[in-house]
Amino acid sequence: MALVDRQKLRANYDDLVATLRDDPSAGFVRPSVTARLVADVTVESTFVQYDRPFRFVGDEAAHRAGDEQGPSPMRYFLSGLAFCMEGWYAKGSAVVECDVEDLELELRTFMDLRGEHGFPGVPPHPQWIVAEASVTSPAPSETVFEMIDWGDARCPLVSLVRAAIPVYGRVIHNGTVVRDTVPAGLT
Repeated sequence: MALVDRQKLRANYDDLVATLRDDPSAGFVRPSVTARLVADVTVESTFVQYDRPFRFVGDEAAHRAGDEQGPSPMRYFLSGLAFCMEGWYAKGSAVVECDVEDLELELRTFMDLRGEHGFPGVPPHPQWIVAEASVTSPAPSETVFEMIDWGDARCPLVSLVRAAIPVYGRVIHNGTVVRDTVPAGLT
């Protein structure tokens, strides 16, 4: 059974493209959130979307002065990136006609915490991201690549991150690694 309703996604994509072509201002969006310090390094983020409120709590580990009341900001960052990529892969599956039975994305990164704590010469941000996509699909690998590449070219968050740090990829199609741009030694 297909995981993605390709007809629905393709129709939605085509309709939105037509709308944006006719009225570019229809695509102007201004996402926002409000964050509030709750205690120590525990932060609450709230916003309204789809006419309903959402609330997220971010925190740090106890050994980093947190109360472990929620995921760390880095986990939210990686999750947001994964959400965006997966959504664009789903849309890409509709556009390139790739049936998807399962799609899992694992993101990992590396940071040296000395950077956050002011050590000279050590950047405070992640050094790279590895995105490993596991795709179950009856489509040939070339079609899976088209889906992934199409999505990566349009995902606003992966575009932003790629402008800042290297993003490497691995594609596993039906259990076999079919593309791997991850340098040796990155785990």
